[in-house]
Amino acid sequence: MLTLAVYHINIKRKGSHLHAKSHSLFIKLLRMGKSKHFQGDPVFGQLVKLLPKNALNEVIREQEADKFTKKFYTWDHLITMLFGAFTHCSSLREIETGIEGFDSRMHHAQLQHFPGKSTFADANQKRNAKVFEQIFNSSYNYLKQFLPDSCPSHQDWVKDLFLVDSTTITLFKNIMKSAGRPAGDGKKKGGVKIHVGMHHNEDAPSVVRLTSSATHDSQFLKNIDKLPEGSILVFDKAYRDYKRFNEWNEKGFSWVTRLKRGSQVSVQQDLEIDQEDQEAGVLKDQHVELGHSAQKEKVICRLIEYQDKDNNKFQFITNDFQKSPSQIALIYKQRWQIELLFKRLKQNLQLGKFLGDNENAIRIQIWCNLLADLLLMVIKSGVKRQWSYSTLAGLVRLHAMNYINIKELLKYGGKQRGINKTAQSQREFDYANPP
Repeated sequence: MLTLAVYHINIKRKGSHLHAKSHSLFIKLLRMGKSKHFQGDPVFGQLVKLLPKNALNEVIREQEADKFTKKFYTWDHLITMLFGAFTHCSSLREIETGIEGFDSRMHHAQLQHFPGKSTFADANQKRNAKVFEQIFNSSYNYLKQFLPDSCPSHQDWVKDLFLVDSTTITLFKNIMKSAGRPAGDGKKKGGVKIHVGMHHNEDAPSVVRLTSSATHDSQFLKNIDKLPEGSILVFDKAYRDYKRFNEWNEKGFSWVTRLKRGSQVSVQQDLEIDQEDQEAGVLKDQHVELGHSAQKEKVICRLIEYQDKDNNKFQFITNDFQKSPSQIALIYKQRWQIELLFKRLKQNLQLGKFLGDNENAIRIQIWCNLLADLLLMVIKSGVKRQWSYSTLAGLVRLHAMNYINIKELLKYGGKQRGINKTAQSQREFDYANPP
């Protein structure tokens, strides 16, 4: 095996044509004796091939993202950013050296060119982040058919839930306008707010908007207008918009949220609470009108007061008069799933360490991380065995450039079934001396 490594390096110096032939021979020799659990593409290549490349190329053409580009095209830019997201690279230099170290394997992800650090930084600053937003949206529209259906068979209403929330990421400098006062040192830091809407049963964002942290949450509601009739929107009390609530009433959407402090409430009728709901913690069920007398927009809805097992009290408002009050409380509880989405994004992907110090670079990185999350969720849904998201992300990070079938690895739980000693020794050589 040592002789093989030296032969490969010597050929590489003679020219690109010979290098391609030697690389092909090198890979064939490396795969001899390999079990069926090995894959022709490294894990990173398997993930990238889930993307609808033809559709994405159309997006790139429509956005004219490669206009005046000489070498570092949008597809190369996308693959480079995804590599950084999956492998947790914390700087442009780490991405550069990481890709250089696995140069002979990057063709599996169809990476044609990778520039130096300065050109990479320029692309992050100058290439319009809008194209990456469209790439994410196009990928979601294609891949959503493969996302998990987490709807319990005895709770059909869950499939109609559409969850809405936002999370704010504080930036290291005042790049995007932030809300609130400056920090104690007198220096005001910027912040980016990620507004997300997602179908409960998909567990992946379907509507995303990026704004400065100073943008009010209610501004996001205008982006939610293409849901099927019968959808149930669930969101926090910060999204109070009476005009939008009435529009949803007309469109046949149900909505559930919490009553915001200071809201003007006029009780129209006290509704009867049965014994089962009382035992579940329902204290009040009322028909109310929201809005001050001087306001033009008023909302007719239902106010439910609920107390959980820890004696915490909540006030929910909804336009749904059909479901039981305890079921309305249960529906609002499902909003926690979108909090888990934000948690997994921040803990397992690169949403806290930005590679650029300008707004465009930050937006590009967020869109690429959201796309990485989408690909991980598709892989997760493709195996029957239940894996935690953090474990899956860790496996991808460790095996990103290894020739292992990721689905087989997840299927067998990491057990080396069917891998013989010859293949194992070849893997060890491959780790020590990557081509």
